[in-house]
Order: sequence, then C-alpha cells, then structure tokens
Amino acid sequence: MSALVKDRFLSDCRRELLQLHAVLMQELAEAAGKESQQGHLLVELRACEEAIKRIDIGSFGRCKICGEAIELNRLKAEPTTSCCLSCSAKQG
Repeated sequence: MSALVKDRFLSDCRRELLQLHAVLMQELAEAAGKESQQGHLLVELRACEEAIKRIDIGSFGRCKICGEAIELNRLKAEPTTSCCLSCSAKQG
C-alpha cells in the first residue's frame, strides 16, 4: 500500500471512529439508568478510543498479539479491532 493510500485510509478510519465515538456518547447519555446497556456502550466506547489512539501513535492495523498486519477488509468492517483474524480465532 502506498504512503498516500495508507494516509487516506487512516484518515477515513479516524473520521469513521470519531463519528462512532459521537454516536456512542449520545447513546450513553440516552441510556442513563440502564446499567446493562451502559456497560455494553462503555466497552464499545473504550474500543473506539483505543483505536483512535492506535492511529495517533502509529500502531493502528497491527495485531496487538502477534504484531502482524490486520487484514484490510477486517479493518474496514470493524475499525475498532485490535487483533488479526488468526489471533482472534485462537482467543475464541
């Protein structure tokens, strides 16, 4: 992947994650008093924030377990993922 394509992809992922973050914050506010729903939203929110941080520090797209590149289609489908398909399958 060329540097320009990679930069554009990261920019698109960052924008998508920021939009997701805003939606999750709104849903969290609307779920006031519903603990089970809040717990799920907080997990998603944390994953979103961690993905944004990985973009900022340059580790986005690398598996946190094996260090290999995460499949591009996997990142497009779920930009909050931090594991490659192989490691994710091993974890269950």
